[in-house]
Amino acid sequence: MIRRAKWFAVAAAVVACVAVGAAQAAKASQSKDAPKAAAQTQTQTQTMMGKISDSMCGAKHGMGGKSDADCVAECIKGGAQYVFVTDKDSKIYKIANQKFADLAVRAGQDVQLTGTFKDDTITVSKIAMPKGK
Repeated sequence: MIRRAKWFAVAAAVVACVAVGAAQAAKASQSKDAPKAAAQTQTQTQTMMGKISDSMCGAKHGMGGKSDADCVAECIKGGAQYVFVTDKDSKIYKIANQKFADLAVRAGQDVQLTGTFKDDTITVSKIAMPKGK
């Protein structure tokens, strides 16, 4: 009987150690992933230079003989969404507030866009013409 009690105590200690180790590993994993998750979901207001385009054409417009503005207008009529293409690296951002008044006016043009960026989406707060244009 004493031998069984010792065996049981040893088995319980091993189980407890494994459980504590697993809990610590899970906590460490969560703390490593937390900054990444926080960085991906943070929003920040920025102003960037680029062009108002559409989700069908992106950075390159393919309607031969038409201006970029005409191409964007045609694609929007066809169901595409407005997007913003950065000058710096031609990164394409979705635009959350598709009804923003200046989008249609500035479609196909180089602009200075201010908005809240979150992941690959912008909520536009201001669109201005770049200085010197």
